[in-house]
Amino acid sequence: MNRITTRDMMKLQDNYFNVMAEDMKPMLLKYVNESALNTTAKKYLNEFKNWDLNAEPESVGQTIYQIWVDSLQKGIWYDELSKAGPVAPIPEEQTTMELLRKDSTLLGFVDDINTAGVETIHDQVTIALNKTSETLEKAEKGGRLQWTKFKDVTIYHLLGKTLMAFARPGLNVGGWNNIINAVTKSHGPSWRMIVQMTKETEAYGVYPGGQSGNPGSKFYDNAVDTWVAGKYYPLWMMKKEEEKDNRVKWIMKFDKI
Repeated sequence: MNRITTRDMMKLQDNYFNVMAEDMKPMLLKYVNESALNTTAKKYLNEFKNWDLNAEPESVGQTIYQIWVDSLQKGIWYDELSKAGPVAPIPEEQTTMELLRKDSTLLGFVDDINTAGVETIHDQVTIALNKTSETLEKAEKGGRLQWTKFKDVTIYHLLGKTLMAFARPGLNVGGWNNIINAVTKSHGPSWRMIVQMTKETEAYGVYPGGQSGNPGSKFYDNAVDTWVAGKYYPLWMMKKEEEKDNRVKWIMKFDKI
């Protein structure tokens, strides 16, 4: 972008476009064997084909994509890596995508060593979608097929799930950890800030919390909804001559003992 404004940056920080899926989607469609899919998987494949690559809260395509890729990742890597001690982590989605571009056998890892046959990438992609269809069907019956409902974004109290009464579950937020708006189930961009270094500094910020640590206060989580909506608060860069400004709510003075 050129001549970027603070509003442009706000839109960028709230961006849900899945760049990873932009690269991965054509390969999934290339390797899937539609004739070997069950009826339910075919239904979700057609939904996936029409997906616009945005991981917006209401997106069904993002849900299909992420579960499908996660299943494929496990199908390709887990049979070998599970035998390592301790168990080695599965490569990142980005790594799988880049290897798949160069070599459809992914250095020989595509074959499932636990079966008698020799699986190809066509087999693994198709098997993964058939498995995915079971999870998707269950989610759809439970009214959880939309991305925001499936991942159930939650801001937990610092003590975690032991204090759910102080948490904010079910937030209407899309995104994922490899998307600019990198919101997962319980992690994400917890502080967004934009500062324009003009003569008079123009700054905006927001975080998913509140101004008070007191659960009994209305300011305990007063900024959460603003953060969810992708909005910002203007940040006041206070100057000495503004000490009597109407925005000053109170003054603390300290005396030497």
